[in-house]
Amino acid sequence: MTVPADFATLDTGEQVARLTRLAERALAAWDLATPRVELLKYRENAVFLVTTADGARAILRVHRPRYRSDDDIRSEIAWMQALDADGIPTPAAIATRAGDWLTTVAADGVPEPRQCDLMAWVPGTPPGTLEAGVATDAAGLRALYRAVGGLAARMHTHAAAWPKPVWFSRPAWNVETLVGDAPTFGRFWELDAIDGEALPILLAARDRVRQRLCARPAAALIHGDLVPDNILVDGATTRVIDFDDFGWSWIGFEVATSLYTLQLAGGFADGLAGYLEGYREMRPFPDEDLALLPDFLMARGLSYLGWPVGRPEIESARNLVPLLVYAVTDEARRYLDATG
Repeated sequence: MTVPADFATLDTGEQVARLTRLAERALAAWDLATPRVELLKYRENAVFLVTTADGARAILRVHRPRYRSDDDIRSEIAWMQALDADGIPTPAAIATRAGDWLTTVAADGVPEPRQCDLMAWVPGTPPGTLEAGVATDAAGLRALYRAVGGLAARMHTHAAAWPKPVWFSRPAWNVETLVGDAPTFGRFWELDAIDGEALPILLAARDRVRQRLCARPAAALIHGDLVPDNILVDGATTRVIDFDDFGWSWIGFEVATSLYTLQLAGGFADGLAGYLEGYREMRPFPDEDLALLPDFLMARGLSYLGWPVGRPEIESARNLVPLLVYAVTDEARRYLDATG
């Protein structure tokens, strides 16, 4: 899953300029009063703040090509709507003039047409970032992740009972897609930055994860990306955004993804304690998944290491490579020692 080289090798400013023109063209599908667009984030998708002449704000996602099908995106929005109706606040999708949730648009200089959708603006501030972690003390981490764990439990309970549309389609985060021969994010072993000493360690960790997780079905629907960037804190309200990786996986993989940044930046024990407290107030946390948490964390780390391989056009992906290689290799050594 790569972007043609001519676009991938453009500098970030030129890529963003071209995607901005596509975003402006996409907005013609909605009834908006003189919308202006401003880039907020360019990582998996290009995410734009849309401001209209009357001051109203919304969020436009320009999706990564070939990452999600139309039914995948519609299924994501359907679950978000169902969660919101059940009292779990999520951003509201805004329908196009045609009554659809997305439009597909082409623009000069962008290699392929892009799916676009529009969400209502929601208030709140992320408590941190995937790269830097969360800047707060132990008590603050515990409180934050207690709220996140409670939200995760409510979402998992809802998903298990939710009557899904007949056209429902979402990806899986399992052994094959995380640490298989063709993982969704990319083959980490193709990274030039991995030297001859690190590669055997990482491959051994990959093989150990495959062995230990292959017998446990990835049969729960999870958010899949409860990282600090996707949590919005607004006073006493904590909201979840960005359901792009919502799909079939393990309950334990949800907490591994949510806390992975704390394993790198510090505070993991406090975050885990808070998460489990919040989760168990709503529903039991599976003992088997807790026992396999080191395996889920290793699978998450290896998948993140592959992320820059499949996204050569994203500058932030390239910038993270040295840190990721060092951190995940160190994690792999400890994981192999602990599970050997």
